[in-house]
Amino acid sequence: MLRRKYSDNELLDAVYSRDSKLIKYIMQLVWGQVSSLVLANNGTKEDAMQIMQDAFIAIYTKKEKPILVSKFSTYFVAVCKNLWQYELRKQRVKPVYQILHDEIPELESEIHEKELFEKRRKLYLKYYNKIQKVCQDVLRLVAIGFTNEHITTELAFSSVAYTKNRKSMCNKKLLEMIKADPEYKELKYGL
Repeated sequence: MLRRKYSDNELLDAVYSRDSKLIKYIMQLVWGQVSSLVLANNGTKEDAMQIMQDAFIAIYTKKEKPILVSKFSTYFVAVCKNLWQYELRKQRVKPVYQILHDEIPELESEIHEKELFEKRRKLYLKYYNKIQKVCQDVLRLVAIGFTNEHITTELAFSSVAYTKNRKSMCNKKLLEMIKADPEYKELKYGL
């Protein structure tokens, strides 16, 4: 049983200071919620433990310490949930057709589509790497499926409205830069 109550900020500080005593306390505090979440979504107890470890790393490696707008346990479980959802999406994306792929020759149009996709991806990344770091973070989290509420928590923004506004501004800036590139018109129509 958990004996002493710690404040949310004490728990967050424990992650950054790598206080093993309080990290064990955090693990006991959230284990039930995290394991239930993972087990209910096709995972194992080992997966739940790995997700918790990944969550500690994700929090610790953030450049700026988040400002908690909820209880620490809620924030931690939300990070675990997002990591598990990301893991499930990665598992779903694995190609099932790989065995047949070597046996079926690619059509010329499919090859052209792949080349076009790769050129578009490179153009996107060229300008993605030039936008502000905070915009990169916002768009990365959007791409992996985080909700506005989770992005607000993850990036320690002041409100969901600010997150929506920031997401829109970042998207707009990135699109303006891409559309200004001479290569854009060629790639837009697939010529």
